Amino acid sequence: MFSGETMENEPVITSEGMKALEEKLEYLETTRRREVSEQMKRAVAHGDLSENAEYDEARAAYLKLEKEINGVAGLIARARVVDDGEISTDSVGVGSLVRIEDAESGGEVHEYRLVGPTETDPDNGKISHLCPIGVALMDSRPGDVVSVTTPGGVRRYRVVSIGK
Repeated sequence: MFSGETMENEPVITSEGMKALEEKLEYLETTRRREVSEQMKRAVAHGDLSENAEYDEARAAYLKLEKEINGVAGLIARARVVDDGEISTDSVGVGSLVRIEDAESGGEVHEYRLVGPTETDPDNGKISHLCPIGVALMDSRPGDVVSVTTPGGVRRYRVVSIGK
């Protein structure tokens, strides 16, 4: 079971998250780079570059794109991928699908997948193992009650089940 502990410069990511990063890098290096290149060519065709606002804009877009490509490529190179086989159903870890019950509201149930910080998508039930509720849930087991400090005070949740 992978608990989420990792070297400081080694971000944690699920295999699904790694696939999404690789797809993003492919898009940036091909489609987006081609678009920015065309933008640069059009700007250069307008002549004097010293007073060409379109060229300045295209150059800024190029620099921003290259920075983003380097960032994504660096993340891919450093990331520690949590494979599906490493995800335990005995205790909560990165990659776990956990169902929790609000111990104070009389049974309101929530379902979250704990993911690395770069994959966080709360609207789709993906929360970071480093956010307050993620930290509280890490290594907990079905039946455990965890306390989470929120802006509205301390909330208590009971772990109902853990899946992959």
